[in-house]
Amino acid sequence: MTLVNFFNILQNVTKFYAFCILLLFHVQLSYSNPYWGWADDYGPNSSSIVLSSPEECARNCTDIEEPRNCYYSFNIEFYTTVGPACNVESQRFQCILGDGYEKTLIPINRQLPGPLIKVCLNDRVIVDVRNAASGNEVTIHWHGIFQNGFQYYDGVPYVTQCPIPSSSSFRYDFIAQNSGTHFYHSHMWTHMLDGQYGGLIVRDPPSRDPHYQSYDIDEIIIFLSDWMHVLSLERYPGSYRRDPGQAAQNILINGLGNWTDPVTGRTTNSPITEYTVRSGERHRIRMINSFSTVCLAELRIEGHQLVIIAQDGANVQPRTVDKIISSSGERVDFILTANQSVDSYWIQVRGLGECNETGVQQLAILKYEGGPNWPTRPSPTYNDTIDGVIYNPLSGQDCNTDNTENGICVNQLEAFETDDDLLKVEPDERHILPFFFYNYTQYGDRTLFVADMYRSYFTANDYSQLLSTFGNISYETPAAPLLTQRSSYQTVCKKNVQNDCTEPCTCSQIIHTRLNNVVELVIYDEIPLDGLYHPFHLHGYEFRVFSMGDFGDNRNVSTADIDEVIEQHTERLQNGEYTNPPGKDTVKIPMGGYAIVRFKADNPGWWLLHCHFTWHHITGMELVIHVGDREDLPPVPLNFPVCNNWRPALHTLNDFYGFRYPQV
Repeated sequence: MTLVNFFNILQNVTKFYAFCILLLFHVQLSYSNPYWGWADDYGPNSSSIVLSSPEECARNCTDIEEPRNCYYSFNIEFYTTVGPACNVESQRFQCILGDGYEKTLIPINRQLPGPLIKVCLNDRVIVDVRNAASGNEVTIHWHGIFQNGFQYYDGVPYVTQCPIPSSSSFRYDFIAQNSGTHFYHSHMWTHMLDGQYGGLIVRDPPSRDPHYQSYDIDEIIIFLSDWMHVLSLERYPGSYRRDPGQAAQNILINGLGNWTDPVTGRTTNSPITEYTVRSGERHRIRMINSFSTVCLAELRIEGHQLVIIAQDGANVQPRTVDKIISSSGERVDFILTANQSVDSYWIQVRGLGECNETGVQQLAILKYEGGPNWPTRPSPTYNDTIDGVIYNPLSGQDCNTDNTENGICVNQLEAFETDDDLLKVEPDERHILPFFFYNYTQYGDRTLFVADMYRSYFTANDYSQLLSTFGNISYETPAAPLLTQRSSYQTVCKKNVQNDCTEPCTCSQIIHTRLNNVVELVIYDEIPLDGLYHPFHLHGYEFRVFSMGDFGDNRNVSTADIDEVIEQHTERLQNGEYTNPPGKDTVKIPMGGYAIVRFKADNPGWWLLHCHFTWHHITGMELVIHVGDREDLPPVPLNFPVCNNWRPALHTLNDFYGFRYPQV
C-alpha cells in the first residue's frame, strides 16, 4: 500500500466518522421536543403562578379585584353525535345531540359549542390545545380579541403561527384587553363547521360598562351555528354531479335543534334549547353567529322587543328593534325585559339568503318561571314571521339617511365615544378593495384543468367552479407564518403582479401600513350574486363604520360608482355629518353594495382581513394588513414552532453539511 493510498483511506474514514457524528446530531435535533420545559411553567400541576379554574373565572367582575390567570385545556378529536355516551345517564356530559342526526364532527372536549370562556377585563387567558384528531391540523382564532402585545396567539395558520399537527399541543397565552361578546373558532379550512367553536365573553367591571344600570342579569348566550349532516370537508371543493354547493341543512341554537327530513317528513324530535327568565327581570342577552356557509340568520323572540346595546363587542347607544339579522362572525348584545304574561315564548331563527330556498330554520324557547314548559301557541313555520324594525337589514338603500322606520343599519347606530383622528377629511391611506368570484366556467377559461396547473376552486350550487378574489387577487397561503419567518415572503405579491400575472392572479397580498396611520377601507361587491351578502372581518382591530349602501339594481359596480361614493363620503366628513360612528370588527356588505370603514393602525402585526364565509376565504377572498415594523413587535416566544418548505438536494447531506458523503 502506497503512502498516498493510506492517506486517501484515512481521509475517507475520517469523513465517514464525521458524517456519523453529524448525522447523530441532526437526528437528535430533529426529534427533540421544542416544548421541553414548557409543561411545568404554569400547567395544572404548576406552583409558579396561581391559576383559576373556568368556574372561578366566570364571576361577577368588580372594580377592585386583581386580574386572574384563567386556565383551560382543549382536546380536539374525531367524535360523533348521538353516540354511545348518549345511552348512559352517567355519561351524558359527553353526549352531543346536535339535531338528532348521527354524524362525524371534530369538537372540543366533546362539547357543542365548546367550553365557554367567561372572564373579566384584563384577565390572562391560558389555553392548552391538544390536537388528538389524527391526520388533521388545528389552530384556534380568538375572534374579536385585539391581541395587542400577544400577536403570536391570533391563531391564523401561516400568518401568525404554524398549524398544530396531530398528536401535538400548543399553548395560547394572552391578556383579554378588550371587553365584549366574542367567540373562538377553528381557522383551519372548514373545521369551524365541524364543531370547533365556543363562546368567549370578556365582561367589564361596573365602572366601565355604560349599560350596567340597564339590566339585572347577564347570563344568557344565544349561540347560532349552521349544520351539515356530513363532515364539512366532503363539501370542499364540493360535489359536482350530486347536490352541488355548500348549503346548510340546519341551524343549531346552543348546539341543539330539531330536524325534519324533507324527503320522508320524519322529525328527529331532538331537544331544543330553553332559556328561563323571571317576570320583570331585564336580561342582557349575547348573540353569537358562528355560521360557515353563506346563509344569514334572522332572530326574533315572540312577543318581545330587543334593545340593541353592543355590536361585535363595541358599545352603542340603545336602539329598540323587533328582529336581528346577522351574518357569520357578527355578535349582537341586546336587553330583553321579561314584561309579558307568565308563559313560554318561541325564539325563531330563520336562515336567509341561500337558506331561504329550503326554508331552513330553528326554534328555542323563552320560558317564564312558573309558566308552562311549552308555548301554548303552535310553533311558527318558516313563513310565520312579523313586520317591524330590523337591525342590520338586507337592503342598504337607507343606510346613509336618517330613515330608521323599518330598519337600522349598523352605521346608523352611535358609539359612546368618538376618535377625532378618524374624523379628519382625508385618511392617511385609503385602500379600495373590490371582491368577486373568478368563474372558470363563465369565462370559458381552461386554466383550471391544464396539466401542471393545480388551481384552487370550489363548486357552487349552480355547478360552476369559482375562485374567490379580493382586491383583484386571490390570496395564496405561504408555507410559513408571515409574522415570524421571513422565508414566507417568497409568495408575497410583487409590486407589478397585476401587470404580469395570468388571470386569476394568485399570491400573498399584503397591505403595508405605517404605525398609527388612519386607514380607510372601501370594500365593495363588484360582481354581485343574488342573495349573497358577504361579511368581512378584520383581525386585531375594531373599525368604525362610516358609510354603507347599495345601488338598488343588483348590477355590477364600476369604479365610477365607487368614486362617487367616496366623493359623497368626503363631503359628509367636510360637513361634520358623522356623529360618533359605531365600532365593529365584522361588517356585512350589502349585495351589490359597499362599506367604508376606518381604523387607527396602532396595533402592530400581521392581521388578516377576509370574508368570513369559510368557502370564500379558503379559496382566496382575504389579504393581510401589515402594521408597523419588526421592532414594534414583542419578541418571538422562546421555542415558538417553525414550519416551511423543505426541498433537499439529491445529495441531501452534502446540501446540509458541505461535503459529499463517502461512497462505501
